[in-house]
Amino acid sequence: MFILRRGLAFLDEEQEEDLLVDEEPPERPRRRVGGPQRRRQQFLVRRLIGVGVGIGFLILIVIGFRGCLEARSDRALRNYDSDIASVMQQSEQSGKDFFNLLNGTGGTSSSLDAQQEVLRQRDTSQTLLDRAEEVSTPGQMHDADTAVLQTLTLRRDALSSIAQNVTQAAPPTQSGSATQATGNAIDAISEAMGSLYASDVLWTQIGKPEMEKVLKDEGVDAPPLPNGNFMPANATDFLNQTTLVTKLNALTGATTTTSGTHGLQLESTSIGGQTLTPDSSNTVPADSQEIDIQVTNSGDNDETGISVSATLGGASLNGQLQALSAGETGTVKIPLTTKPASGTDTTLQVVVSPVPGEQITTNNQSTYSVIFGP
Repeated sequence: MFILRRGLAFLDEEQEEDLLVDEEPPERPRRRVGGPQRRRQQFLVRRLIGVGVGIGFLILIVIGFRGCLEARSDRALRNYDSDIASVMQQSEQSGKDFFNLLNGTGGTSSSLDAQQEVLRQRDTSQTLLDRAEEVSTPGQMHDADTAVLQTLTLRRDALSSIAQNVTQAAPPTQSGSATQATGNAIDAISEAMGSLYASDVLWTQIGKPEMEKVLKDEGVDAPPLPNGNFMPANATDFLNQTTLVTKLNALTGATTTTSGTHGLQLESTSIGGQTLTPDSSNTVPADSQEIDIQVTNSGDNDETGISVSATLGGASLNGQLQALSAGETGTVKIPLTTKPASGTDTTLQVVVSPVPGEQITTNNQSTYSVIFGP
């Protein structure tokens, strides 16, 4: 019995060990991956990535769109520059053709031929103005474009005026009315020359510099603009009526008669209605406004572009007569833009400029002593 119980005891130990093994606590279940908090984090990350991609894409679109706009703007500026450069270059050539005509190299033989040539240049200027008005103007070029259009308008209008008056600008032959008509025509052409000169100033001082400034500010490379001047380098010569009359005579085919004498004579000088005498002191009204100088054409030929100068107390004053027929007397009125102090004895010298071919000039001038009274 004792032995049996020991064997049974051994078996009992094995059962207890088996029970101890079976009674070990179960392993803790692992935390499930992808719970609600994890999913929220992943969603936020994906959303941020999406927003970043969207913003990046939007930036690319903006950059691309801006690049397209800048390229389009640059192209518009280049096109405008090219179109205006072409117009102004042709206008410059038109000016060269016109002044070749005025210098007598245009082949005209009469005032009617001259008028037709000037009208042709006027039509060219009108065409160029029309072209400039049709050019698409970028906003940056608004001020420059205004100057360009004003420049071309001045040229068109000036040539129109010259064409309307060129046939009347030929030297008169007989009547005083013809002389007056000639003088008016020369005045109109002289004013037109001033407009042509102003058009060059407008282009070179405003239009061209403004275009160049805009191109530089926008960083746009473009070919240099032409000079664009309508008048020649000696433009101021054509603003002098004496020179202008000579040119108009050549333009209209009129030539000065070489037979017979040429001569002018200073007839008289008066201030404020008081005729001056060269041998005594002359008192004239203090409120006098002009000097009246009478000039006679004492020659056998009609004369044009007669210049008269007056020097009063060192101040130079000038006047002109557009034309005088042979034997005719005309009056030059010179405004008194400056006067000496009242009661001062002042020297006045009057000189009538000789005309081409004039032999005797001693009767072309006189000196007076003048006192402007109270």
